[in-house]
Parts: sequence; C-alpha cells; structure tokens
Amino acid sequence: MSDSNVLKAQKYLNAMFGGHSDWITLAEDGITGSATMQGIIRAFQIQNGISSITGTVGPLTIEKMKSLPVIEKMSPNDESSINVCLIQCALFCKGYNAGGVTGIYYTSGVSAVKSMQQDAGLTVTGVIDWKVWMGLLSLNWFQLPLRGDYTTRQIQQQLNHDWSDIIGVGPCDGIVSRQTALSLIGALQAAEGVTTELITNLNSVNFGPATTSNFPTFLKEGQNSSEYIPFNKLVQYGLYFNGYDAGRIDGIFDTTTTQKVEEFQNFYGLTGIDLVTPGEVNVSTMKSLLTSKGDTSRNAKACDCATVLNLQQAKDLKSAGYTHVGRYLTGYVGSAQTPKFMTLEELANIKAAGLSVFPIYQDGGYYLEYFQNASQGSTDAQMAILAAERLGIPENTTIYFAVDFDCYEYQMDAFIIPYFRKINLFFNGEKNVKNYKVGIYAPRYICSTIAELGLASTSFVADMSTGYSCNLGFPIPSNWAFDQFYEESFTSSPSFAIDKDAYSGRDTGASSFDEVEEKSETELETENLNALLEIARNQYVYDVLDPLGYLDQILNIGISYNQEIPLATYVVGNTIVDVSTTVSKELYRVFETDFSFAIAIDNTGNLTAGCQDAIASLTSDLDLGDFGNAETISNTLSNIALSVKSGNVTLKLDHILPKQLKMSFIVSTDDLLANEKLESSISVELSFTVTINDTIDDRFDEESFAAAALTVLATVALVLVICLVASTGVGVLLEYLSTLGFLVLA
Repeated sequence: MSDSNVLKAQKYLNAMFGGHSDWITLAEDGITGSATMQGIIRAFQIQNGISSITGTVGPLTIEKMKSLPVIEKMSPNDESSINVCLIQCALFCKGYNAGGVTGIYYTSGVSAVKSMQQDAGLTVTGVIDWKVWMGLLSLNWFQLPLRGDYTTRQIQQQLNHDWSDIIGVGPCDGIVSRQTALSLIGALQAAEGVTTELITNLNSVNFGPATTSNFPTFLKEGQNSSEYIPFNKLVQYGLYFNGYDAGRIDGIFDTTTTQKVEEFQNFYGLTGIDLVTPGEVNVSTMKSLLTSKGDTSRNAKACDCATVLNLQQAKDLKSAGYTHVGRYLTGYVGSAQTPKFMTLEELANIKAAGLSVFPIYQDGGYYLEYFQNASQGSTDAQMAILAAERLGIPENTTIYFAVDFDCYEYQMDAFIIPYFRKINLFFNGEKNVKNYKVGIYAPRYICSTIAELGLASTSFVADMSTGYSCNLGFPIPSNWAFDQFYEESFTSSPSFAIDKDAYSGRDTGASSFDEVEEKSETELETENLNALLEIARNQYVYDVLDPLGYLDQILNIGISYNQEIPLATYVVGNTIVDVSTTVSKELYRVFETDFSFAIAIDNTGNLTAGCQDAIASLTSDLDLGDFGNAETISNTLSNIALSVKSGNVTLKLDHILPKQLKMSFIVSTDDLLANEKLESSISVELSFTVTINDTIDDRFDEESFAAAALTVLATVALVLVICLVASTGVGVLLEYLSTLGFLVLA
C-alpha cells in the first residue's frame, strides 16, 4: 500500500542525490521495500564520503556511523542537516512519523526516534547515535506484524538491549530470521568474553572451539546469580525457538526450565548416549539449542554413506555402536562415476553384521532446476520403488527422497511441494505393491512443512548444513527419524567416509530382506522400459487433470487402472453433479456418436491450424455470461491439448434419462513412448453425471438430446467440463442446458 510519507522520502532522495554517478533512481510509488531502503543507505554513503557506494551496510558504513557525532534535539532556527533528512526518510520507511523531510531534528523527529528505540529494545534517549543509524538504515523491522510472535519479539528486544554493542541492532518483528538465529551465538560469545568488538557480519559467527571451551561447565536449576543470568536467558531463548516454552525469558533457571531442557534433550536424542545430564545444560545441550548440527563429537547410532559396504566394513560399523546405516537405491558419485547404489551382496553383508538399513533415493536434488521438471516426482517415485523391489527391500519400508540444497520458502512452495505430491500419487497407486512409505531428506523447515501436508511419514534431517536458510532458527521436525550432523572418515578395511546421524527410533529401517532373483540385462532393460512407460502414463494423467483443477484430488487418491475414481461432487439446489475419472491402458475406440478431434503440435510447439479449427468449431458461439466466453473456454481446451501434446480429444454422451445425464470428456493416445517393443496406450476419461432430485418436476428432454447434432452434444460436454472447474459453474451449466431446451424446468 502506498504511503504519502514514504513517497515524500523517495522524491527527496531522487531530487537530492539524482545527480550523483552512483545514485540509482528510486521508483516514486510510496511503497517501502528493499530498493528504497538500499537507496537511503546509498544516500548515507554518498553524503558521508564512504569510498564504496554499495547500498548495503558493511564495516566501512558502520565505522562511519560510529564516528559521527550524536544528533540531539535541534532548534527550529538551526541550519538544516542532510543527515537529519536521511534519518527522517528512514523513520518514514520504518513506519514512524518524523513530521517531514526538513533536516531539522525537532519534536516529531525526537518522538519518532524514541518510539523506534523502545520498539527495538534500545535505551530510550531520543538521541541519534550509531545504534539508531544502524537500526534505521537496515532491512530490519521493529514493529510487530500480523504473523509476528510476541514472545519472539521480546527475545529480540532483549538481545538488542543486552548485546547490541556486540551483535548490532537486530529486527524486533517477532519472526525468527537468519539474523536472529545467529544473534544467539553472537550473544553467547559476548557473554563468554570471546568476542568484545562489534560483529559487523553475523554470517561469520559459528559455535567453534573458543565458544565451546569458554562455556560454563553447566547451567542448572537454582544457579541464578548475575554471572549465570545472561547464559540462562540464552538457554530460554533457544528452548523457545525450538518449541519448548519455559514460560519465562528472564534468565531464572527454575523447575519449568529444567523440565523443558529435559524434554528437549529427550526429543533431540541427546540422552542415552552419555552426553548430557537430564535437565542440565552443558555445552553439548547448548550447541543443540543454538545450532542445527549440535555437538558433532557426540556418539551416534545411525550413519549414512555412499560406499558399497563389504562385510568387514559392515561389522566395523556395528562394533563402533552403529545400528542403522543409510544407503542409496541408485546412482553414482564423483567424476569417476563410482557406483553408490546398494547391491544384493551388500545387503547380505549388512544383515550378517546385524545392521538395519534405511534406503535413500537421490539421483539429483542438489539444485533447484532438478525440481523444476514437472515429471521429476513421478520419475523418482517409480525408479525408487523399482530399485527397492529389485533389492528385496521389505514392505512398509520408508524411502527418503532428497532435497539437498539451500532451498528458500518460496522455492519450496513452487517446486518441492509439487514434487512430493507427485511422489505420493505414485506411492498411493496400485504399483506400490509393497506399500513403501515416503520419507524426506531436507533442511528442518522443509521437512516439517512436507510432513504437515501429509506428504512424508518420517524425516531424515539435513542438519549438518547449519547455514541453510531453512535450518537456521527452526525446530527439528516432529517426525524426525534420522538427524545428519557430522561427516568423518570411518576407520575400516578400507576406511570410508560416513555422515553421523542421530537416531530417534521412529523408523527402524530394514534388517531382513525379501528373496529376489538376480536378473539378466535383458530382463532389467524390459523392467526399465516398463517403468518409463508407467512414468509416461502418470504424467499424461497429470497433464489432463491439472488444467481442469482435479490434480490435487488424484494426487490424494492415486491412480488405479480400469476403475472409476470419484473426484468431486457439486450440489446446487435440487441438482447433484458427480465427477469421476477412469484411466485405462488401452486406446479409447471412438464411436460414430462421439465427437473427436486429433491433438497436433507443429514445429514451433503450438497447436496446428487444423487442431485450432476443431477447438474453434466447439467454442466459437459459446457465451456463458460472467463465467466465460468462447475465448476463455477455447484457451482451457487448448491448454489441455498443449499439455498432453499427442492423441485425441473425445466428447460423448454416455446416457440420457429424465432425471439423469452423463457425459464424458476423454483424452487418449497410443504414442506415449516411441518404442516399438511396448504397447504405449492410455485413455483418461473424465465423466460428469448430473442428477435431478426425483421429488421435483424438472427433467432432461431425451428427444432434444436425440435430435441434437454431434457438435452440439460435444459443446454441452465441453461446458460440463469447463463449468465444473469451479462449483459456482453448476448454476451456469443448468442455465445453459435450459437455454438449449435440454432441461425442462417445472
């Protein structure tokens, strides 16, 4: 929303600094955003002679802020100051009323600075010092937005109040950001005396050897002297951010704090490995509170590796205390393309050593582009199940699919969630005869979100990557089974690299395996071709149902062949419309009473003129009022044709009775794979059954339907398809049938 005061600031900045070679003109739209804030920083750097004009606050800019004389309340008759103008612009952009861009720091400005200081947890003086500069010339927000958490904001304010000399002025918006999460470690180092100078880049902070060695021996109930209060506060902050609210953030280590510490230790797998005393915070517990990987020297019961284990290696893992090992179903590693996938011989070694295995599928997933392929989830699901069956992985085993990069929330929404939905579609279908379960390997927040959506039964958490955006400041997912926290070389014959994984017991893995026969290359080739065909069939179903709005329903249900699958039911007044789909591996045979046209794509990737003409013949005269016209309906049909790329579209009347009408929309092809060895046909039939309540006199006119031309019946079927994308279209549908004389109203 545009703000008149922000607009004033933008106009001033462009007018004042527009002649400078390093100035980037701001959009004068009255909207506070990163560009406007970067503009204010850039203006500060230009005005104060900073050699590097970047629009970001780094060490040189902070040094200049600290060297400037403080600005106190001025007289209305004082000379205008450009730096005061910049403060006024920044106040406006942070939501504080500075009065105007006058350059005179007077009543309104002083009041605004005091409000900012109070919101930021700073000492309220009304004096512009380096902390006011640092807070205002940042992308941080100091007021509580709707999605902000009140207690989190209090913690942020306390961090600024207690430690801003060291960690700078952080946000106070009630949202656990990367900066807030790293501030806890910076504050700990300040409390220990490890860091005494301002940390100008919190990304450089880590819980390293110095922080470890200077931590108090332990923190516990009743240990509440002034020496321990700062450390106890950080414990309570860490507990809260990890989902364990001690009910206080004042540094008093009481019974409730003890209880929450113990609950945290139990849930995070810190107990039972000679690491902690329940309810007391030693450095290992503190590491788990403030970082995702925790104490990397701790013992682990699970590990994962890319090495195909021989018998000695498997036995050595067992002797070292490991009970579970994560291994890959497919793939290769390194430039030499060394196989990393499990073999039947390896599984025999694992079983003989007394280990359990948890299978991982990762043939990619190291970068965003992998998940941008719309069919990737279908492909991975099919290949994972096929590989697991070949190895004799037993039924109900969880397979972990990897998201192994620094994924941001918006990328998760756009690509990772759809990827796991498609995996689940296949796992919910009839091809998953062993009822394998879907697991996820990813940073914390991604694991939690996928689990909350019901798309993963358990999580294998990528906590070793402490700097990942979706690890910092997020609690471990409630369904975590394995927690990867450290890579090391494991001594054996030969030695090999492993990742140490904490183990929760939520997934016991597989310790015995089904008997399977080793297959010849010809048999494996045939299996692979069948798998590719099944992937192509799944994708064809998606491509038909997605433009029509039914993809989510089929994802939740799964695909079964030659069975009518209910998708939706709409009720309007005395009329019920049931929508279902039937998927067949056979090509639909077109009858004389059907209307059909071929999907054809030209060399430019567009529909051919003939295909466009066929669509136009159905839609040219359509006008459904506010719901849609010929163009919008034609576009929907064209999108389906472009989506599937080959085959035929058929519209037909299944039956007509006085109280019931059933019509179908069918998309089919016999050219899913250009491979002569396989029959690659599929038909996706979407059926619409319209039923009128027997207790009223409305009816369908059978004679009108019998006399109608094929194109008219096809148009009716198409209107059924399009209108029911939204339930509000049912009324439009009934009105359309009545207009044609097909529905007789009492």
